Amino acid sequence: MSAACPDLPLVVLPANNSVRAALRPAEPVETALRTAVTALETLHRGLLNPRGARTEALSEALETATLATARLAELSQVEPMDATALVPIVPNHAYFGVRTTGLDDARLVSETTVVIARTLADLRIARLSLNQQAAEVLAMIQVLRGLAPQDAERDPASPATPAGPAPVVPGQDELTRWVITHHFYFVLNLAAAESVTRALALHREGEADGTRDALREATTYVRAFTAAMMHSGDMSAPCYDAEVRPTMSPPAVPAALTGRTQPEHKAFRKAMRTLARTWTDSFDKVAADSPDVALARDALLEADLQDIEQHVTITAALVGDESSIIQADAAAGSAIAMLRTMRHTRAEQYRPLMRFGDNVTLITD
Repeated sequence: MSAACPDLPLVVLPANNSVRAALRPAEPVETALRTAVTALETLHRGLLNPRGARTEALSEALETATLATARLAELSQVEPMDATALVPIVPNHAYFGVRTTGLDDARLVSETTVVIARTLADLRIARLSLNQQAAEVLAMIQVLRGLAPQDAERDPASPATPAGPAPVVPGQDELTRWVITHHFYFVLNLAAAESVTRALALHREGEADGTRDALREATTYVRAFTAAMMHSGDMSAPCYDAEVRPTMSPPAVPAALTGRTQPEHKAFRKAMRTLARTWTDSFDKVAADSPDVALARDALLEADLQDIEQHVTITAALVGDESSIIQADAAAGSAIAMLRTMRHTRAEQYRPLMRFGDNVTLITD
């Protein structure tokens, strides 16, 4: 099974599902990282500025951030990995050109910064709302900060000068956009899963401030991977039907691809199921002890519901009333109907935990 964009080098994700580094990168890389973060912060402020959304300054901020992240990705390069021996763990990985293995911090920085740089470069031409752009940019800032932990030792393996070739700059066709924004989507899912898991651990330890902060981090990532999903679908329905959808079903691939088997999203869904199963206190009960924690948990659950609601929206735009590509029986219902059922099931699960839970009950025959 070949990749959808075979000209793009493989993206290697960490087998331990963590996109946070334990050590600081070499000084030149760290300097470039902080420069990129500063540029992204300026861009984020500009995107949310009620008077500056259409100004030349915003365009300049986007260009500056794009150049800064590209420079960071270039400085972070390590010796190319021989990924030919790495076997994709699911067909989705083969399709998107992804592999997983153990990564040291230097390679984690190298792989992650390339994903961010490519996504931001495409954002310059994407037709995405300002709020969705801001959500992606804020998550980029958060991910990059996690690659240069404060008060940590410096990584001796981090390159002081680029140790590999400059990252490949992909084209700007819709199929390439579909692939590179999914790479970012995968990174964000891993980051969100880690944040939720850390929040639960801190909650068990009675660390209210840490729990609140980890929940807020997770919410940032969820809102961003929702935006990345919308970003990936920035194309017309005929384009999706002609250029993208055929690449995800036979004969292009052995079996139709589904997000349900995507390991990175499965990691996030597992973390959220654990939260709903083990932290069953109502909003009022949590708020009685810590209002900030209650609001942070509520925001995460709300963001997760909005994510699947946006999935309905983009599926309606690109697929319409057709069945999902994984539905063998067209009479089983549309892809939208499947997603709405999933949304209502999730809302039922979250309702006892939320401040304003969804009162819709899923009726089954």
